[in-house]
Amino acid sequence: MKGIIIGGGIIGLSIARLLIKNGYSVTIIDQSMLGRGASWAAGGMLAPLAEGLTGPFLKFAVESRDMYKSFVEEIQKESGDNVGFWECGVIYPVFSEEEKETILARIDYYTKLGYNVSWLERQEIEDMGYSIGKGIIGGAFFPDDKQVDNRRLVSALAKYLKKLNIEIRQFEKVKFINYEDGVFKSVTTDKEEIKGDFCILAAGAWSSEIEPIKVFPKKGQMFSFTTKKKEEIKNIFYSKRAYIIPRKDTNLVVVGATEENVFFKEGVTVAGLAYLIKGLLDTLPNTKDYQIIETWYGFRPATPDGLPILGKSDIKNLYYATGHYRNGILLAPITAKIIVDLIHREEESPYLKMFSFDRFKEPMV
Repeated sequence: MKGIIIGGGIIGLSIARLLIKNGYSVTIIDQSMLGRGASWAAGGMLAPLAEGLTGPFLKFAVESRDMYKSFVEEIQKESGDNVGFWECGVIYPVFSEEEKETILARIDYYTKLGYNVSWLERQEIEDMGYSIGKGIIGGAFFPDDKQVDNRRLVSALAKYLKKLNIEIRQFEKVKFINYEDGVFKSVTTDKEEIKGDFCILAAGAWSSEIEPIKVFPKKGQMFSFTTKKKEEIKNIFYSKRAYIIPRKDTNLVVVGATEENVFFKEGVTVAGLAYLIKGLLDTLPNTKDYQIIETWYGFRPATPDGLPILGKSDIKNLYYATGHYRNGILLAPITAKIIVDLIHREEESPYLKMFSFDRFKEPMV
């Protein structure tokens, strides 16, 4: 059977990899280079606890986080590339007593659920080797949250898939998804019509330009800098002011990210960078003389409730795997698994009902 995947980001690539392992023929179509959308612009945090997720979505995200070690080990073996997976833990710095109350409540919530999380006094953070901002009174520590170098990961996935000689169509824009009598038939691009047995829409922030689903872009700006020595910063620092992500075995540090409702407005702005730099210096003031290496931006695929859209559509053999918002990298392993289980085994994960596009349908009058 032949599957067509629209979108060559982390979600599309991860699904393609599993489909091929189950004997399917796959065509990936992307309007740009593979992995160069939100997947390239991301920070690579695997941090559902630091993010403050709750309820069933927290369970879903933690499940995916805990799949990551074996996920990356397999991809590293398949591609021959190291993808910078690091079980570094996350420090959440707190800047006020009011914020401390909120974070202590979160710690209590997670502790009752059995997660490993603790409060750190300011001195305890300093004892970890950090010269932190004067405004920091303490913080939460999430030792089981992790990270991956998202750029290295999508590059490794793309390398592996190319070795398998699957059909990869880059710089090709999908115009229409075609169906007859409610059944998927083909995809029309700006170059030709491509037929397949099923189709998965994984086009991120651009998904609603192809299908009428409630996904919209949220812009994020980021920058990176270098420290004086490798792994000078050994933990992620995550707060509302900025997240600071040191890369494993290097002196590169990634800082993000703004959240802007500006549709697909291109470019890095002075205001965006100023916001992030202030957040960095409020947290780790000794970085003020370090060299900025790169600035960039991307478009997260947001939905009205911040949750992904996964599973069946109204068209038979057309599936959705989009709307992952801030958590596309984190949710790649579990998304690939439940989508491929649905297609290959007709096995419907309980999560599919939770994340169905049906939740956004207007009620019948």
